[in-house]
Amino acid sequence: MKGITFPKDYKKYMTISEVEAAKAMIAEQREDEETTAGWAEYAVREALKDTGDYLDRILEAKAEINRNCRVWNAYNLDSEKLDIWIEATARTEKGFIIIGAYLSDIWQSGATPYKQHMWIRYFPEQKRN
Repeated sequence: MKGITFPKDYKKYMTISEVEAAKAMIAEQREDEETTAGWAEYAVREALKDTGDYLDRILEAKAEINRNCRVWNAYNLDSEKLDIWIEATARTEKGFIIIGAYLSDIWQSGATPYKQHMWIRYFPEQKRN
């Protein structure tokens, strides 16, 4: 996966060792053949479960390094609480959705539901009279 960035203000809250670990995570993830939009598709499908709506297409997706208090060394032995946060905007069959999810949660797709850990804004289209 390419295009993983650091948050705008990362120097204010990340330690030097976390920055080094994050750089290693980014380098490792470049080997991943799945794109940011591809991982976002998994997250949008999870968010749409039980809504009766379906993904049409991903309009925008981005990924950045962030902390996740629910993981420990999910990427390598030095990553500690670091994770990759994916945000996406998508068109659905019945409206639009904006999501945010950690990549470590998306990796659990199918095994463990993670919808409760996601940030979701869903905008169904309104029918006009």
